[in-house]
Amino acid sequence: MKITVAKYSGFCFGVKAAVEIAEKHSAEGAYCLGEIIHNESVVSSLKRKGLKFVDSPDKADGGKIIIRSHGVGRNVYKEISDMGLTVIDATCPFVKKIHSLVDKYSSDGYKIVIIGKRGHPEVKGIEGWCRGGATVTENENEVLRLLEKHDKEEKLCFVAQTTYSQKKYDEIVKKIANSGLKTVEIFDTICYTTTERQFEALQLASENDKVLVVGSKSSSNTTKLYETCKSVQSEIYHIEKVADLKNIKFNPYDSVAVVAGASTPEELILEVKGYMSDNFEGVSKEFEDLINESFVQYKDGMRIKGTVIHANESGIKVNIGGKKDGFIKKEEVNVDGRYDPSQYPEGTAIEAIITNKSDADSGCVLLSKKKVDKIKEGDKVVETVRGGEVFELDGTRSIKGGLLGHLGTYSVFIPASQIRERGGFIKDLKAFEGQKLRLTAIEIDDEKHEIVASQRKVLEEERKEKEDVFWANVRPNVVVSGVVKRATNFGAFVSVDGIDCLAHIVDLSWSHIKSVEDVLKIGETYDFLVLSADREKNRVSLGYKQLQPHPFVKAMENHPVGSVTKGKVVSVLPFGAFVEIEPGIEGLVHVSEAAHNFVKNINEVVKVGDEVEVKVLAVDEPNKKITLSIKACQQAPEQPVSEKPAKTEEQGDSAAKPDRKPAKKVRQEKSAEDRSEWSEEISNNPFADLLKDLDVK
Repeated sequence: MKITVAKYSGFCFGVKAAVEIAEKHSAEGAYCLGEIIHNESVVSSLKRKGLKFVDSPDKADGGKIIIRSHGVGRNVYKEISDMGLTVIDATCPFVKKIHSLVDKYSSDGYKIVIIGKRGHPEVKGIEGWCRGGATVTENENEVLRLLEKHDKEEKLCFVAQTTYSQKKYDEIVKKIANSGLKTVEIFDTICYTTTERQFEALQLASENDKVLVVGSKSSSNTTKLYETCKSVQSEIYHIEKVADLKNIKFNPYDSVAVVAGASTPEELILEVKGYMSDNFEGVSKEFEDLINESFVQYKDGMRIKGTVIHANESGIKVNIGGKKDGFIKKEEVNVDGRYDPSQYPEGTAIEAIITNKSDADSGCVLLSKKKVDKIKEGDKVVETVRGGEVFELDGTRSIKGGLLGHLGTYSVFIPASQIRERGGFIKDLKAFEGQKLRLTAIEIDDEKHEIVASQRKVLEEERKEKEDVFWANVRPNVVVSGVVKRATNFGAFVSVDGIDCLAHIVDLSWSHIKSVEDVLKIGETYDFLVLSADREKNRVSLGYKQLQPHPFVKAMENHPVGSVTKGKVVSVLPFGAFVEIEPGIEGLVHVSEAAHNFVKNINEVVKVGDEVEVKVLAVDEPNKKITLSIKACQQAPEQPVSEKPAKTEEQGDSAAKPDRKPAKKVRQEKSAEDRSEWSEEISNNPFADLLKDLDVK
């Protein structure tokens, strides 16, 4: 006898998750709203463990209540909340997706049509998410009648019960497409595991003499499997318990197919397997192998091989030899991100890495083909780094003495002393975990597939190259751009192309400043003038003020020669006073320019702190000197007029004494016609006194 067990047998991931949730909370005395799944043995087992089943929330006496995998309507959640019960939601993700679809489209004005079994818990739950209600149709004829009566202008949205027959649904979809509806949305919401079960069951039924459909007759998906097989095979047997097998007449040479619904527990399948093994000689080992496949253990990061079941726009489904299929999302297929489903026909061998052993959305084991490709590419990279070439590595983890990563199938070890440029002891290696490192291979052991690498060597070589370029270009009187890194009381350290330079505080401003922050901000970028550069001492001096206009130049513009301004006396010396006319700009008022009268001590005229008005007399730009005058801003005092003394009788003409002042020539105007004659005023000429007694004619 040859016995073939369907690969898709037993709990689907949604049912399995719901049963696990129910078992977890059964000991707590939780309630379940309706049967967790349609299988009497499972329900009985959960009751024995303490789970209580109720048909409405108001029958739950406080505590927790489980929403079964079939789901419920929106109003049920509200009712549970109003009662103060704690919701434990075990609704199948595929069913939840339908809830979201009908909620959205009914809100957008679409009339919802659900293709499924009336009164089924899943269908009732879907109806509860349709705003304005929904129409339920069970078969093609009902859909056709609906289309005949339908207003062509009305918008329709079609969804299907997750366990509906895929074959029947495909036929209905064709009719809808040809109906001439103007606005229609059709969603294939049948669970992919249901589809796979039905296709596989159909194939097994056509290839074998007998088919055993294992599962409860109250289970919708098990019933659909039975109907599917019945369409191509007459000897179909619905097995609810092992005792049912005794009523079947098996031929020693029969080929028997075993299929099971999504709500059929593993225990029942194993019991069927045991009965067949114990009672029929020659049962093929294939039967036991297929049963045992359901217990294959998956681990994240495991590298496995499989074959393509089919590929579509969303990704590739892969047979990985166990109870679950693998699925490679399109973005996980190739390293370059490109994906063409036609390149992966059925049966194509694929090697991949497990990234999620139990995906809640798809029920598959998630795989990544591109991770394997990266490993293979990594081995190719090893060939390119044998000459000391630089390569990048990320995803490292800390171990004793350093970091460990992988390049293809080679393990890469970076000693702690080779991580940083300056090497030395590293207290916390975890700080470097996951960082992208730039490495060069120090040693490659092809036999052990091990590489010892260094980042320190890469950093040191890059710094030397950078320094060579730096010193070749940084010379006195060259303008460079740098970032202010830190400030001290003597200046600012500036990073120029990653190398620290010093801008002394006296070279930051033309005026006196108390701190670096008076001129520069930490973290900002500025232009500086290179004042000196010494590679041997590794010192570069920068100037900032040298690139700024000198205050003296500005002062010259503001106070040209001849202009008058006000200033403050800042210091007084024997020869004059210094007056500040702008911040940091002082001019000298010489003692001779302090007042119109003779000044012996300038302190008698001005003192420090006085505000005075001054006039700019001269500017010496090369020497940065300004000559000022106070008296030029003041009115000169009037000189007294001297009168000639009258002659007395005793003095007569001879009594007149010559004036000792220097003689002055006076130009005497006699008339408008004669302006060329000059005369000397005798009374102001000493030579006239000497000649006054001479008889000169």
